[in-house]
Amino acid sequence: MQNIVEAIKDKYHSQSEIEFQVFFNDHITNDFNILFKSLFSDQKPYFAAAIPGSFYGRLFPSCSLHIAYSCYALQWLSQMPKDMKNKRRIHYDGASIEVWNAYVAQFHKDMEVFLSARAEEIVPGGLMVLALPAIPSEIQYSKIGYRIFTFLESSLIDMVNEGIVEESLVDSFNFPVYFPSTEDMTKVVEKNGCFSIERMELANPQSGIDANSFINHIRAGSEEMFTIHFGSKIADEMFERTLEKIEEISAWMEDEYCKTTRQLFLVLKSKINL
Repeated sequence: MQNIVEAIKDKYHSQSEIEFQVFFNDHITNDFNILFKSLFSDQKPYFAAAIPGSFYGRLFPSCSLHIAYSCYALQWLSQMPKDMKNKRRIHYDGASIEVWNAYVAQFHKDMEVFLSARAEEIVPGGLMVLALPAIPSEIQYSKIGYRIFTFLESSLIDMVNEGIVEESLVDSFNFPVYFPSTEDMTKVVEKNGCFSIERMELANPQSGIDANSFINHIRAGSEEMFTIHFGSKIADEMFERTLEKIEEISAWMEDEYCKTTRQLFLVLKSKINL
């Protein structure tokens, strides 16, 4: 947000006359107290407020935003894809084409809701900047390059085979994350019709993160979801068992992950005449 504010000031050669209001959005369970403690540890060049709620729906009054920014959030679906059989699996990685199609359908449905809501809230000619993990269009769905879910899944299946976890619990859980391609994003934006694509590119950032840190990163963002479905004891053991696969995960990160996982950067402009 600070980069955006500084860029606007630089564009209009302004130091103080423009005032900025920044709204931070997350689910109602987010600890906004930690956010504001971080924000106000230093003086920020904008006024800040928090807006709790899902971005898969309206959050702001009509024509009240000039710039919307979403970073590594839109890969999360609004819900787990329903009415599909994904036996002994928790994701579409390595699953059947029917399972993958269910994920694609849910992603397209969610993006239509997201784009339509933002189109109401952003002023005509306003911008929306999106950044999220993605895959090149030529990568097959079965080789998404994000096999971390397969490693978590194998830990759960080991526990099923040992009688620790009910197989039906695994069969009824599908991790609600989808990694789109540029083709996916182009389709949903053009179908929605409220925005024009000003810029779209795939980057290949090299984070240099090691396998152990990567697993803990995934755990920080997903443990609550596993805990709700499987219980805290099973979720904890699943991650501990996955850490025991550290050498295999390291080899995967050096080979497939770096070759197929990308960061999608997208700039959309709200159409003036709809």
